[in-house]
Amino acid sequence: MIPPRGAQGRLGCLAISISTGFFTCTTETIEFIKERFIFVRETAYNAYRRSSYVLARSFISIPALIVLSLSFCLITFWAIGLSGGFSGFLFYFLAACGTFWAGVK
Repeated sequence: MIPPRGAQGRLGCLAISISTGFFTCTTETIEFIKERFIFVRETAYNAYRRSSYVLARSFISIPALIVLSLSFCLITFWAIGLSGGFSGFLFYFLAACGTFWAGVK
């Protein structure tokens, strides 16, 4: 694969990469639909608050999102031809983590 040349080519690759991240996280919607009945019943009886459910689901998904983001970034950072060394990779990794987390929630 020939890396894209110029800023416009790299921005296009980044846009496609990040949008792909959102689409890979759509499985969380299916999981919530499966748990919806339990969620509604337990919040109606004040077993726990909605915020507790959201925080618990968010913290549970962090390890999987880190692995997904790291593997995604290790493949695409150098394939796209981005530069910046470790700090550039770290920024790209954190942006990917945020994107995947937003896609899940």
